[in-house]
Amino acid sequence: MALRIALASVLVVLTASAAWAEDATRMAVARVRLTTDPKVPIGCTTLGTVDDNSIKDLRRKVVRLGGDTALLSFPANDLERMNAVVFRCPASAFAPTPTRPSAGVPPPPANGAAASHVPPPPGGAPPPPPPAGSAPASR
Repeated sequence: MALRIALASVLVVLTASAAWAEDATRMAVARVRLTTDPKVPIGCTTLGTVDDNSIKDLRRKVVRLGGDTALLSFPANDLERMNAVVFRCPASAFAPTPTRPSAGVPPPPANGAAASHVPPPPGGAPPPPPPAGSAPASR
């Protein structure tokens, strides 16, 4: 009886370990950054190259090499295939780049309070002026 309990315990531990390893691999594959911009992996360590015709399999190959970023290219003679140079980038490479607010958008209030927002006028051409004599005289 004790042997059965011990075997069952070992089986549960092995199953849990396999599930945890699969989850860790799945998370690593999900974090792979794919890009065609050669500026993205600047400052990263080159690990090698991989190719495949499936994004899912390509990501797995990137993780197997220890990478987190892949610079993609597509050969002209085989349009279904993807080539990738694999990189390992420092964590700071994944920090979001600050964006400049567009003109005409006020910055958020400094004190954290909700701003009373007046919506901008609708786009398009302004309405025509009123006919002469229909508006009250200005003083």
